[in-house]
Amino acid sequence: MLARIENNAGGVEHVFGVTPRYEDLDWAGLNFSEDLFKAITSIEADAWKQEFKLHDELFQTLSEGLPSNLLKIRGELEARLG
Repeated sequence: MLARIENNAGGVEHVFGVTPRYEDLDWAGLNFSEDLFKAITSIEADAWKQEFKLHDELFQTLSEGLPSNLLKIRGELEARLG
């Protein structure tokens, strides 16, 4: 993150922000393949849509003290998923 702020690293834009590319990270001493990295950083829109549905009850329970900006951000994320 700091390297990106300083324009010393790249990343890939996606629905939730920016994810570093595999080659942007130092994997020295780790057995972590590029395929595994892609698997854990992929975003499955249908799975996230289901996740947002699960949040409905929580948001309803917390609605009295829930900041309106949180609802706005959640709506924006849902909209980006399509």
